[in-house]
Amino acid sequence: MALPALNIASNKNDSPHVVILGAGASFASLPKGDKFGRNLPLMYNLVEVIGIQYVFKKYGVEYESDNFEAVYDRLSKSGMHDDLVAEIEREVENYFRDMALPDEATIYDYLVLSLRSKDIIATFNWDPFLAQAFQRNMNVVGYENMPQVVFLHGNVSIGVCRDCMRKGWVNNRCDTCNKQFSSSKLLYPVSDKNYSNDPFLFGEWKQLQKYLKHAYFVTVFGYSAPVTDVEARKLLLDVWSENQVKDFALIEIIDVKSDEQVKDNWKDFIVRDNYLIRNDFFSTYMASHPRRSCDAYAMATLQQNPWRENPLLRGCSLKELQTWIQPLVKEEEGGKLSGKPCATI
Repeated sequence: MALPALNIASNKNDSPHVVILGAGASFASLPKGDKFGRNLPLMYNLVEVIGIQYVFKKYGVEYESDNFEAVYDRLSKSGMHDDLVAEIEREVENYFRDMALPDEATIYDYLVLSLRSKDIIATFNWDPFLAQAFQRNMNVVGYENMPQVVFLHGNVSIGVCRDCMRKGWVNNRCDTCNKQFSSSKLLYPVSDKNYSNDPFLFGEWKQLQKYLKHAYFVTVFGYSAPVTDVEARKLLLDVWSENQVKDFALIEIIDVKSDEQVKDNWKDFIVRDNYLIRNDFFSTYMASHPRRSCDAYAMATLQQNPWRENPLLRGCSLKELQTWIQPLVKEEEGGKLSGKPCATI
């Protein structure tokens, strides 16, 4: 057991905040669809939303299911439908690649602006929204002040240089060898996942595990560790069990399921009663103490000196949100955190 990396002189807690995103996070962020009105598919309606029923018919396969994961798993393992599987993958990748964030501020913008470089966001989602939010905010607060981001199942916006083991935006070139990035591999829903088979995915998981081992705050948003993610759950739990500050850490879960279901699903990760269950992003600790979640939590629990809440500015444009967050970034660069809230616009 150990204490988090809290520096009383600066009021800074350098222990990381780890955020894990599932499909529910994207759905909550864009309930009415993307910039172009495209709906976000979930596994139970992916075939219908993307409109690939014709692909199954083309190969003489009936699709009558609400469980794309089980159907894909069966097809890919059979060894008899390789062409069908390849065409499904192309259609899925093309659909997600064409999606875009709306111009207004979204939960993804709030999310990337609410964390610091010591923190990490890990997503299981193929969609481009986290990458796009990172891109359009990084020059506002400074790349060096943005959280780390990793893509645990690959991503349509992320490219890879396999020679240099570098990643970047898929349309860019490697900054080491100048070769065009190739698309990162999308990990499809098969029951027997092996994250170590692909060097890029293996590296993303190692990065998440590095942060989770020292995390003081963990937020799980729209991810319930489904049956097909048995290996993912084990990778998370194994490294969490090694975390020396987990007795003081807080797990916050954003989910629309009942509290009983959520608690039962994450009971292996919960230490004593150090958990919170939220129905939406804006009721989270991160939204009440943006860029200060670990610091404010440590001051309240370890120093008995709680800071006033500093809730994110809502109902504003993206530019107004970016302007509102600037004083927090400037204070960080000054070296000492005050715990004072930002002024409203």
